Amino acid sequence: MIMIKKIWHTIRKYHLLQKGDTVVVALSGGADSCALLWCLVRLSDEYGLKLVAAHFNHGLRQEQSDGDEVFCRSLAQKFGVDFLTQKMLDPSIPRGVSPEDYFRRERYRFLDRVAADCKANKIALGHHMQDQAETVLLNILRGSGLDGLKGFLPMRDAKYIRPLIGVTRQDIIVTLNEAGVDFREDSTNSSYAYLRNRLRGELIPLLQTKYNPRIEENLARMAEIVRRDDDWISGYVDSILTSPRIQYEKNEVSFSAEYFKSLHEALGFRLVKALLEGLSPEGRGFSSSHIQAVVDLVINSPSGKIITLPYCLRAKKEYDRIVLHFNIQAKTMDYEYPLTVPGMIDLKERKITLSAIRGEPKDIDFNCVDRVYFDEDKITEPLLIRNRRRGDWFEPLGTNGSQKIKKLFIDRKVPGKERESIALVADKNSVIWIENMHISERVKVTHETKNVLILEIRTL
Repeated sequence: MIMIKKIWHTIRKYHLLQKGDTVVVALSGGADSCALLWCLVRLSDEYGLKLVAAHFNHGLRQEQSDGDEVFCRSLAQKFGVDFLTQKMLDPSIPRGVSPEDYFRRERYRFLDRVAADCKANKIALGHHMQDQAETVLLNILRGSGLDGLKGFLPMRDAKYIRPLIGVTRQDIIVTLNEAGVDFREDSTNSSYAYLRNRLRGELIPLLQTKYNPRIEENLARMAEIVRRDDDWISGYVDSILTSPRIQYEKNEVSFSAEYFKSLHEALGFRLVKALLEGLSPEGRGFSSSHIQAVVDLVINSPSGKIITLPYCLRAKKEYDRIVLHFNIQAKTMDYEYPLTVPGMIDLKERKITLSAIRGEPKDIDFNCVDRVYFDEDKITEPLLIRNRRRGDWFEPLGTNGSQKIKKLFIDRKVPGKERESIALVADKNSVIWIENMHISERVKVTHETKNVLILEIRTL
């Protein structure tokens, strides 16, 4: 039959099946799924397939739904295929959730469970050319980008396959009639309460009559062209995602604003989309307005600007860095330890060891990068090593005045998340040393210095 040849060509073109595959066939009882099962049974010897028919009873049409289940069981038995089913105990839809989306998710959960139980590596779905055209048209009406215009894929996640993607509804009906295979009609398919049904029953016939009788075939072909272009862009974005340009930490990702601005606008937009979806629990859920807001943050906003996003995500600009992270207010724990002279502290919070010893001016070697030197006579004990406290101030080396450490960090472009953990050494009066920066003007060594305090810093 012509339809078998089309399906065989689709399987070969997209590498949908391998010899010895175990395939769960989503069987609703409608014409599409019945044709799918029949065709895979016909191809099972060539590919050495093990088939399992799986039927999900939504329970929405009461006796009709139960009748569908009985019919599917009988058809599977007729073809000598194992049959598994599940009925929803509570078909009520959670508030604020699309009915179509809710039942689709429940159906996919069921299919995934069946595949796991049967150790199946493929799940076959009955979507055909008209379904593809409807999906593309729906996404056009929603203002979708390339990701929506490519429609559904012949294979997704190396598991979900659509062998019927190249056949028409007419091919399916003709084939079932010739093969003597019955099927069930779903009464909800005629309900215009669903947008897809209105497209199928009103808009597409209008387009076929008034504009192009081959509109469905053309939309499906457009989806394939767009999918090819989209694959190239996605591959380029994937290479950026795995490059050193993107820094990943727990529940956080960041990148350079300067690098982002060097990208083509299309790549930048897709990069932000991929990063956000990578952080979201469901791998989706961001509109073009969310993505555009992050793009605008990168290009136009000053440092310190923050925007909120779905799933408790935030985007923040920190000088040249853009940080995407979850809005978890986890304050850095304060730490404080006495520093005796001589003495040594393993500061695990910073993964460094600090040793304090006494010396003389002759012991000073400013070329030693691991040491800093203080005039000990200018220090008022006790000495503490700790992180920043509200109101801390400092006298930067080479200046005549004091400065709040918070402002010093801002001027030095220290990211906000790092400021609370940086190690400080303070005496009774003020901070005298800041990790990875410099000492206070107040306690610097001069030609009049007689007693030297030497602080040596080593990495743990």
